[in-house]
Amino acid sequence: MDPRSILRDLPPAAELLGDEAVRIAVLDGPVDLTHPCFAGADLTRLDTLVGQPAGPGPMSLHGTHVASLLFGWPGSPVAGVVPRCRGLLLPVFTDAPDGRVPQLDLARAVERAVQEGAHIINISGGERSQDGRAEAVLERALRLCEENGVLVVAAVGNDGSDCVQVPAALPSVLAVGAAGPDGEPLELNNWGSAYAANGVLAPGLDILGAAPGGGVSALTGSSFATPLVTGAAALLVAAQLARGRTADPLAAGRAVLATARSTPCSPDGSPECRRRLTGRLDAAGAYELISGAGQAGSPIRALPLPGVDAAGAPSPEPLPPAPNASAVSPATASPAHASHEGVSTMDTESVPTAPAAPPAAVAPEEAGVTASAPCRCQEAEPTAPAHRDPPPPEAAPPGVKPSCGCGGSGGPRPLVYAIGEIGVDFGTEARRDTFRQQMAPAPGPRTAAGEATEVPPNPYDPRQLYEYLLWNPWASDKLTWTLTMDSTPIYALEAEPTVGVDWSTPVLDPFQDRAALEQAVSRPAELAQMLLTLAAPPVSTVYRVFRDAFVGQSRLKDDQEGFVSRVSVPGVITDRTVRLFSGQLVPVVEVKSRGLYTWNETALIESVLAAVRADTKDRKVKIDDAALRKTVRAFLDKIYYQFRNLGQSSADRALNYAGTNAFLFGSQVSEGLLSAKHVPGPEDRLYALDSISVAKSPYCRMGSDCQDVVVRFFDPDDERRSRVTYLFTIDVSDELPVSLSPTHQFLGDM
Repeated sequence: MDPRSILRDLPPAAELLGDEAVRIAVLDGPVDLTHPCFAGADLTRLDTLVGQPAGPGPMSLHGTHVASLLFGWPGSPVAGVVPRCRGLLLPVFTDAPDGRVPQLDLARAVERAVQEGAHIINISGGERSQDGRAEAVLERALRLCEENGVLVVAAVGNDGSDCVQVPAALPSVLAVGAAGPDGEPLELNNWGSAYAANGVLAPGLDILGAAPGGGVSALTGSSFATPLVTGAAALLVAAQLARGRTADPLAAGRAVLATARSTPCSPDGSPECRRRLTGRLDAAGAYELISGAGQAGSPIRALPLPGVDAAGAPSPEPLPPAPNASAVSPATASPAHASHEGVSTMDTESVPTAPAAPPAAVAPEEAGVTASAPCRCQEAEPTAPAHRDPPPPEAAPPGVKPSCGCGGSGGPRPLVYAIGEIGVDFGTEARRDTFRQQMAPAPGPRTAAGEATEVPPNPYDPRQLYEYLLWNPWASDKLTWTLTMDSTPIYALEAEPTVGVDWSTPVLDPFQDRAALEQAVSRPAELAQMLLTLAAPPVSTVYRVFRDAFVGQSRLKDDQEGFVSRVSVPGVITDRTVRLFSGQLVPVVEVKSRGLYTWNETALIESVLAAVRADTKDRKVKIDDAALRKTVRAFLDKIYYQFRNLGQSSADRALNYAGTNAFLFGSQVSEGLLSAKHVPGPEDRLYALDSISVAKSPYCRMGSDCQDVVVRFFDPDDERRSRVTYLFTIDVSDELPVSLSPTHQFLGDM
């Protein structure tokens, strides 16, 4: 089937080739950019964890085919739906056996697409979910798309069962199923209840597209129906621009759903009716509605998006204008058969997940998420549109999987300001053993007779590794430092080129510290420690912080001076990746020394308690210490667990910097908790954190990127009392964010 056949009923004046101002991100397998169909197309491959070029494998076929349905040039072997639109290619699936990817890696690509200015994101893949929810990091990436007005289009999956997969099942995503030439849904589609409000059918049987090496293939499945809907939505955005309106991809998604052609079917809850989702794609009807050619003020059933009923109820308002957008979210379709000239018939199996940390580790509350079952590809016979039931679902490894079936960068390297814990990884057994053989035995427990013993060197022991690196700092870059979140590595860390060096503790000044030195002469143990400190070789400031944080995290939490609970890491994402010992692939971040901080959460709580006690004592107000400690702990837990993120987007870097300030400046936290003194009513109550939001600041310096972090507190004992709002304006245009002005305080919401 010709992909452009979905446009046959559009009016002659319609923009049938798209607009170069519209940017579509394709998160899929590698794309063969040498294929003749891409001659003339404006395509940019962005750096992702998948670095290899397109090859003869199934995921290269999948990615090349999907991209050609959108960007294939007119007159070439494959004519795409929107060849004039700009394509952003972000490979997420590999031709290797570990074709599945964790939701964490999909979230990285979604956020990168938003940063690069994508209006629509196409994801022909996904992971089956029991409850229709994604892991926390992916959900946050999809919220980022919502907040930036980016439409995410994703496949419903090809398990042929009453189940859903993410990201298609999320209400902010436009889900797509496959239909035959007669408009009836293919048997291989999923039809879970989540798709009843946000799903649409599009042609998905024997769709002609490009194959690596210059060939053409005919593939079947929801993966290949998805780019047709993406292309139709891109044409709607182009129509908005042609009429001088602001690009509004979310309105385009609502128009696609509102105009979907439905066939009468009853009973509504039967599988036969649910397979039809909201109806079949009507590109001409959606174009008429979005372009204003239809009845003025025609209501559009809202795709569950910001400010819209999540149940998918009809919106009484016409399409609202929305800000220009950037990116979209992820999902996956199941394997479909490929039969075409130059490519042999395939029966593609789902490939196992890379041996990385389990995706559930990123979001423990989502541990019930399971992977899509493997779907065997069926041969697409050109003359036989008959549908056959797929085999029953089988057990499958976790991770987002693709459906079956040239490096570049769109700008400066993305900045990172992330919060987590420091970890180490040796990459290989050989590298680990080199450390073990170079390390000296460690002191062991004394025998009953008081004799000293030794234990073999253990590079996994933080204390032993710390001692080795203290005296051998040149080995600091021979292991892989990582930043972990909930025990899952999210970045590999390396120090910026060394400009200065540091010691494990501040260097003693013989003039300023003369008194301390004189006193130490009479205390041999203290003097010995000073001399050892001075004798330790210098080391990069960044690696010193890594080394100290790693051993500090292992200490008991009652060790107030040594325990480290969080590390803030400012840096730049490089174009390199590192494969960890577990097999997980992570991007490399070049860490900057400015803004690299460690802190002790317990010590912060004590500092906040002291500030609160001092304030309440002056006002002669008594607050229960136990309640105060519990409130402070709840405040910090909400910041550092509910709002955890990758630290890539401008909003997340601003949020993390504000969180760092909460640790560095306990007075700001105490002021929020004591907001009751600014509101009529009893002052002996503690306010609690209500919400934190981030939005682009209307006030900013030229050439900067400024974000407003709004923190709201409320009285949990009396909801009628006014909320108190604090505003932080943060400039995140540099590697180290900076506050632009003092904190502003308001009664009530802004």
